[in-house]
Amino acid sequence: MRNSIDYPGERAPRCPAVIAQAGYTGQNHFSVTYGDQKVTVRAEDGYAALFTAAKHWGYKFTRPEYHQNARATKLHYTPDARPGALV
Repeated sequence: MRNSIDYPGERAPRCPAVIAQAGYTGQNHFSVTYGDQKVTVRAEDGYAALFTAAKHWGYKFTRPEYHQNARATKLHYTPDARPGALV
């Protein structure tokens, strides 16, 4: 007998985690993409979002390839995240 874990269509989709800039309490959200990675960041501005995402992924912010290819797009809505999903 197969259990429900074997059927991926039965589960509710997982909400992406939202990472936050240290010490920021505002409501600006940015979608940061770099290569095939994407993350939602709550930060003061685009540069802070890029810095927070680089730190989250383990990249150095001063790396030239990251500055040239990473993009931060401001979201004009509050993404649906699970309570406690803020990292």
